[in-house]
Amino acid sequence: MPNSFRYAALFVWLLLVSACATRPTVSPSAAESVWLAHQASVQNLSNWQVQGRVAVSREQEGWNANFDWQQSGEDYRIRLRGPFGQGAVELHGNNAGVWLKRKDQPALYAHDAEALLEAETGWHLPLNGFGSWLRGLPEAAAPATLDWDTEGRLRSLLQADWEIDYRRYQIVNDLSLPDRLRLNRDSLLVKVVIDQWEIQ
Repeated sequence: MPNSFRYAALFVWLLLVSACATRPTVSPSAAESVWLAHQASVQNLSNWQVQGRVAVSREQEGWNANFDWQQSGEDYRIRLRGPFGQGAVELHGNNAGVWLKRKDQPALYAHDAEALLEAETGWHLPLNGFGSWLRGLPEAAAPATLDWDTEGRLRSLLQADWEIDYRRYQIVNDLSLPDRLRLNRDSLLVKVVIDQWEIQ
């Protein structure tokens, strides 16, 4: 083998060894500290809005819609619109209950937003935890199994029988917030794409 090839191979090997030797490692306790700091900063968001798309499938059936979620303290407003505006609904509520509104129809009231939406439209969405999961947080009221990355962001979350995988994040006002996530429970798959975050 010519000397030039030997030297080139040796140089590449030294670079690889050097990269491995200097790669930073993060201990489990340090990773948890980063997660807790990130969690605290995102939990401080009380007024925010997201616009995006959701696709739901179960076996051979499925539907998709655009959605707009606006949160102001405990109060929320959710708009869902199917293709070409079909089946458009609005949900207005808080922890006390929720109203569902559709064009040219009387508003309906219930205590459970998730059950009301499914009963009236056939659309099943995990609304009871969605406000937290959209922000990359577990819902405070239920046990959860968490897996986070070295930047303190959730990679996956298991809660309320839902498995949530976080596929991508974006930076919004110096905060790292999800913009791609998938939710699975039994045979139900929910894919969420967030097109725009607004923090007020």
